[in-house]
Amino acid sequence: MPYVATCTFREPAKTYYLDPGELDLGAQARVIAETSRGLEIGSIKFRAREVSESAIAGPVRPVLRAASDEDLKIEAENLALEIQALEIARERINHFRLNMKPIKIEILHDRAKMFLFYESESRVDFRDLLRDLSARLEMRMHFQQVGPRDAAKVLGGVGPCGRELCCSTHLTAMPPVTLKNAKDQGLSLTPSKISGACGRLMCCLRYEVEFYRDQSMKLPRVGDPVDSPQGPGEVVDVNMVSEKCAIRLGDGRVIHIPAEELRKLREERGAPTGCSNHIDSGGSCGKSAKFTRKIKAAREENAGN
Repeated sequence: MPYVATCTFREPAKTYYLDPGELDLGAQARVIAETSRGLEIGSIKFRAREVSESAIAGPVRPVLRAASDEDLKIEAENLALEIQALEIARERINHFRLNMKPIKIEILHDRAKMFLFYESESRVDFRDLLRDLSARLEMRMHFQQVGPRDAAKVLGGVGPCGRELCCSTHLTAMPPVTLKNAKDQGLSLTPSKISGACGRLMCCLRYEVEFYRDQSMKLPRVGDPVDSPQGPGEVVDVNMVSEKCAIRLGDGRVIHIPAEELRKLREERGAPTGCSNHIDSGGSCGKSAKFTRKIKAAREENAGN
């Protein structure tokens, strides 16, 4: 099996397998390696170990050397140059009146190439800009268009939860997220509450959706008629985590019952049979005919099973 070390470069969530050769590299060691983009400086995430060939995708590139103090100095200079280059890029984009938003600039360790990430809603003819920036910065330029999600990933930031954005820390792929994910979890559909820094639906809406879907299959739904220890009622709220249901009884009282207790009552008594205290029977329960129809439907369903 190949003997490789795990390394990260610009994106902490994306890892690469590298051949350490004779180097003894510990975790967090800084190294210089050749990537598909060119010469880059990275950090060792896991020490070298044997890995099955099926786990490795693509060629395993070698670690050229451990990063020296001079390499770390060059890295700091490149980071400062990236900030300056981004300001120049913004000014030249405005000069050429192009419909594009510069997001970030990345420079290879040996300054062989500079990458400009930009966001645009349409295709942009940036040939004049490319020639202009290459001459001003004296470096080969590569322009890469990114979408809103990728822009947030490149920029980074903090989400409404107070933690760093998932896409810029640990997500290796952008999962598809739909409005149904929020509906299945009973979340507010207000855009400002379910949108991330990219302006799209938050990726984290997918994290717990399977749990909520499984819970909704075994717990009563809002509006279902149920039998409780204090008589028949209607489910008005369900807590998916604690598995407790809020039941409105016929007299208007709301009680909270564990769903497990409701299941046991249904197994013992069957479907709810109606309220003996209904006004039709001379009592004080004022449940509508609609609720009575729900109970009848539940009884017929139970009889069919």
